[in-house]
Amino acid sequence: MLNHLTFFLKYALLGLLIGLLYLFLTGQLRWVTNEQQPALVFSYAPAIDTISRSVVSIYTQSNEPINGRSGISPRSPYRTKNYLGSGVVVSENGHIVTNKHVIKDASRVVVYLWDNQLYEASFIGADTLTDLALIKIDADNLTPAAFADSELLNTGDVVLAVGNPYGLNQSASLGIVSATGRRGLTESQVENFIQTDAAINLGNSGGALVNPLGQVVGISTASYSQIGAEGINFAIPSNTTVQIINSIIRYGQVLRGWLGIYFIQPYGHVVYQIPKPVIGIMVSKTREGSSADLAGIKPRDVITHINDKPVNSFSEYQNQLLQNTVGDSVKVTGYNDNGGFEMYLTIELPPSVTLQEGQ
Repeated sequence: MLNHLTFFLKYALLGLLIGLLYLFLTGQLRWVTNEQQPALVFSYAPAIDTISRSVVSIYTQSNEPINGRSGISPRSPYRTKNYLGSGVVVSENGHIVTNKHVIKDASRVVVYLWDNQLYEASFIGADTLTDLALIKIDADNLTPAAFADSELLNTGDVVLAVGNPYGLNQSASLGIVSATGRRGLTESQVENFIQTDAAINLGNSGGALVNPLGQVVGISTASYSQIGAEGINFAIPSNTTVQIINSIIRYGQVLRGWLGIYFIQPYGHVVYQIPKPVIGIMVSKTREGSSADLAGIKPRDVITHINDKPVNSFSEYQNQLLQNTVGDSVKVTGYNDNGGFEMYLTIELPPSVTLQEGQ
């Protein structure tokens, strides 16, 4: 009995020491000294310090038409409206990612840095389907944020939202990941939101959702507070954000690749003609000469996974392709009349897209 107790205490102490070491290394545990005695406190200050130089406040102006009884008022046809939001620095030479709705229709965009410097920003590109936009200021030696792999996020992970809520720049709120892969919130077919209860208020849009190491795991984008709910907020995953940013910087547009496959319908499809019921999406046809055509994918084949991730709908299929770029090889798993299949296909440009580098 004594041996069992000694064994338990030894490994419990070892686990405690490892946990304390991890907290020290991540900067969450620190000593605070006062006049009486030092105290050991739990803090996310190191995470905020890491990300703070990379989060900016964004102020926009837009000219909105004033509608009178007979249309636009001839005396004052427009009125100026001011909006606010947040952004995240992604390059040393001034590229900043934010939400498209933050800068929509803006006639002027002003960026306010962590050190109180002000810059006029120019528009680089945007993606309507993900509500992401890229702007640029004429500045050097900025501190770009570090982006973590959002695929590693789990429900219950601690996150912090940093941004410019109500004009209170460099504000932070704490919460957890409530869910991942949220869809059905908009009409877009490429939704893949992180749900969190970290407060995302007016002005937080475009700001950083970070992990306890200060690494960006998402871009804050929306809240459900307008319908009376609290603690239901959403962010665009960092992996999606990185793909969009890289595409805009390199090509001046967002390139959504495809595999040359057309589907019967863009919803979950249960198929019973194989030994067991399978949920996936059924192939209608393939484009001649495409990667899928050359690999032998045929009509009525069922695609169930891309890179080992389930695709129960066309939206999930699109989201998985979005995690890769044109030219990448992806693993496609599914079923056909001969049973299960597994093959690697190359992501291609859709036939309607012309590639233009050097943007």
